[in-house]
Amino acid sequence: MFLSSIFKKKYYAKKVFTYYIPAPPHRKNGYQEKEFDTLVEYLQSLGFEVIDFKLQAHSTNDKSGLWIVCILSAKTKEIWSQNIDFDFSVQSSTSLDSIPLDPSIEHD
Repeated sequence: MFLSSIFKKKYYAKKVFTYYIPAPPHRKNGYQEKEFDTLVEYLQSLGFEVIDFKLQAHSTNDKSGLWIVCILSAKTKEIWSQNIDFDFSVQSSTSLDSIPLDPSIEHD
């Protein structure tokens, strides 16, 4: 009984979500990636939990950026069944104000 409760899954299923962030222009200082912060907030508002993520840099002569592969967990079938349709222009109008800015980082 005790061992089964230790190894019992705490979620219904996992889901993969992939996101691409183009490289920003060259800067002297670091910056906060508000778009990705907003995405994570959005995923959490849907009920998902980010249990892991993998990063893969992408670079060519024309452009570069970063692929982010998020492994999400869902506690219920209803959460897992949701279609994740992230539109930054829609989400940013409601949630960017809730992300505190770090004064030591250059923000756009």
